[in-house]
Amino acid sequence: MTAGIARLAILTASITLTACTVFPTPEPPRVMDLAPSADQAKLNPAKQVSLRIDTPLASHPLDSSRILLKPSPYEFQAVPGVRWRDSMPVVLRDHLIQSYRKSGAFKKIVTDTSPATTTHTLISELTAFHAENRSDGAFVVIDLHTEVMNNRSRHTLCADSHRLELKAESAVIEDLVVTFSEGAQALSASTNRWVFDCLGDDKRL
Repeated sequence: MTAGIARLAILTASITLTACTVFPTPEPPRVMDLAPSADQAKLNPAKQVSLRIDTPLASHPLDSSRILLKPSPYEFQAVPGVRWRDSMPVVLRDHLIQSYRKSGAFKKIVTDTSPATTTHTLISELTAFHAENRSDGAFVVIDLHTEVMNNRSRHTLCADSHRLELKAESAVIEDLVVTFSEGAQALSASTNRWVFDCLGDDKRL
């Protein structure tokens, strides 16, 4: 019995070593992030409100960390060997938070993971965050529907959709990520101003 166990152990070790040779551990994929939010124009006077920025809602495959291409209107493809540092909605949420804080437009900005109470919430739905190869070049498309909610009344104060299409230098992943960053920056600035103007009309602050 002891000899049989020993032979089994040797056989298992041999198979393990062979597996390591035939199936080497793959290199981890490159992990990409959006460029840090640039300084924003200050919006004055600052609103004396606290704003919670919810992670955008998104359905598959937009709720993943894959960097997506659409070679046709009917198909998504993932760029191989590379991914976002987190899911696309979380990456975009974090960029919005950085940008809004830099603008100084609001008394306090918190994420939806914070236990703090706030007076208002920015709710959004991400329906596009991908690259497209077109006849005239590579483009990045970002589409975000947004709503501002008064947390006390639970009423939606404003709602709008924001769509950006930016041409990239090329379809190379580095150029695409630069263009994604530029798009996120433009989206952050425009929605920041939009929320600021919306809250100027809320008489229940």
